Amino acid sequence: MSHSVYLSNTSSPSGINRNEILMMEWGYEMPLLLQPLLISGGFIENDMLYYDAKRGIENLKRFYKFLDITAALINNKSSFTECSNKLFQYLDSLDHAYFCMDARAVFNSEEIPHDQQAAIWLADIAYNNAMITSAMDNMDISLLSYKQFRHVSMAFHSFAELLNFEDISYGWGYILEEEKQEEIYSENGLWGLKNAAGNILLSPQFDEFYAFSEQDLAVVMKAQKYGYVHRSGEIIVPPEWDEAYDFVYSRRAIVQRNGHLGLLNTAGKVVAEPIYENLIKAGHHGLYIAQKNGSWGVLTADATVLIGFKYEKIEPLHDDVFILQKDGFYSLAEEGEQFDLIVHKAPPQGFAWAIKGDKVYLIDKYGISRANKALVQQDAESEASSFYYDDTVRQKLLAYAKSADEATTTDAYTPVEELYNIGVDAYNRQDYPSAIYHYTLAAEKGYGYAMNNLAHIYYMIDGYVDEQKAFYWYEQGAAARNTNALFGLSLCYQYGIGTHPDIEKAIDLLLQAAEDGMAAAHNNLGFLLYDTDPEQALYHYQQAEKLGEPDYSGLGFLYEGKGDFETALAYYNQDKSGLGAYHLGNLYRKGSGTAKDIKAAIAYFETALDAAYDMAHIELAGIYLFEEGFKDIDKAKMHSDAAAKAGIEIPGELSM
Repeated sequence: MSHSVYLSNTSSPSGINRNEILMMEWGYEMPLLLQPLLISGGFIENDMLYYDAKRGIENLKRFYKFLDITAALINNKSSFTECSNKLFQYLDSLDHAYFCMDARAVFNSEEIPHDQQAAIWLADIAYNNAMITSAMDNMDISLLSYKQFRHVSMAFHSFAELLNFEDISYGWGYILEEEKQEEIYSENGLWGLKNAAGNILLSPQFDEFYAFSEQDLAVVMKAQKYGYVHRSGEIIVPPEWDEAYDFVYSRRAIVQRNGHLGLLNTAGKVVAEPIYENLIKAGHHGLYIAQKNGSWGVLTADATVLIGFKYEKIEPLHDDVFILQKDGFYSLAEEGEQFDLIVHKAPPQGFAWAIKGDKVYLIDKYGISRANKALVQQDAESEASSFYYDDTVRQKLLAYAKSADEATTTDAYTPVEELYNIGVDAYNRQDYPSAIYHYTLAAEKGYGYAMNNLAHIYYMIDGYVDEQKAFYWYEQGAAARNTNALFGLSLCYQYGIGTHPDIEKAIDLLLQAAEDGMAAAHNNLGFLLYDTDPEQALYHYQQAEKLGEPDYSGLGFLYEGKGDFETALAYYNQDKSGLGAYHLGNLYRKGSGTAKDIKAAIAYFETALDAAYDMAHIELAGIYLFEEGFKDIDKAKMHSDAAAKAGIEIPGELSM
């Protein structure tokens, strides 16, 4: 079954006279770019969501205008304009009063009742639209933090990445265009294929001709044998199999011969011989749960055995993790610890409970840890628990939840958040060996915050600096989408810490961190871009200012470069650092944005020196050499020598 979300324009929520136009079919989620259509009047009927179409179109137009005006996220402005024009021309042609979002095919993949799932989707879409509306109201694209949106594609790390993804054509790619397609036609009881122009690609020869899959292949049947035909008319696999199934969200299809199952690829090549009693696609990573000679194992898409055929039962748990059953025990890996029972649990905190004796463990994306008793009790007493386990299991969970607490030591089953917090406490009291130990345990379980903090120690704590380890853990943390780790990894690429310098990679990482709302990332982008793209540099400095962490000197420098000296002066005055004083000295010396005042310039440069900003020596040397009324060769030489001692290159005109 296809797990798609459908969006239609419909005349009414129900009724025999209902008319509708199918606008979109998309896998697993309602595309974020089109969610502004679902802004007004949301309600649920027959597990489908309905919204006011007219107000939705108006809201989407406002959103696209906002994106167009801010422009910073758009990589290809001409393509954006073309695609948005097509999108709104299409939307303006719709006549019906409602938008209907139908995700029931997706709901079927969960055991939670459809009405409950529909209510969750309704709330999540409202939440996402509130974020989008806030960004529009404040004219601030930094509020479009992809990490904060709910129920969106995990294939993207930022809103900008989603927006510019080529396949969706700035939203137009989601829309189903009514183009003439090839025609599966019948003649004398047999089926053939014509192209869009009506030319015959395959003469009528098949007893059955099924619809084309997303891989452009269709199952055909002749004399009770099955094969595959390409949309072009090429017969990829002649009808020779006893049964054949669609290529659904995969480049593999399951086929059957003599009661056994195998796998074909889209070229028609057998990649898994038909030797399996059962073959079940598991998850989205091309894995298959297979049964051979009565025992179960797991295959990759190329038929490599991932988990050996020695289990009584295997069921998917999450991503590439499976529940393995053998000899009455349960495990998550071939050599993993055995449990008396592993059962699925209600979302969102974790995927399953593992029970061993009177102990209960939580299985989540970080592995296996001792279960929090309050969480166990909450789950066991929830109405949804009956969808995941029976009353016998429920009683075991409640018995654990109500049992007396026992003293525990830090070990492999310590919850990852607890390991992290122990590490934080150790770091704060400067017990770095303990911090490293506990951060490492948490990091090895995949905890992004621990990865970042561990990298930080290796990056800058005296006595523990290790550039290779710093780079490694920042890289792992960035892969786990930790914002601080993205920033730390950008610094590694910027300065060549544990890797070769690569400013482009540094900028890309900073853009991701900035998308998460990190002011420091915006400021560093301003610094890195002010030579090559001053407008973008100014934009990022301004975003950091909006986030409450302004770089006043950076802002002042860019306004100074634009010739707006008064604004520059105002920003420099707010920077109480040596750099701010240095810039003020330059403006007063030149009389830019204020009256020329050499005494004030000298005072500011001396303030900069007090703050250890040694570049001020150069400016003071220049004043004492060249400014009438202030010439003093001894002072000029003193400052020139001090600059040289600080490692600053002395300009030729100041050489003495």
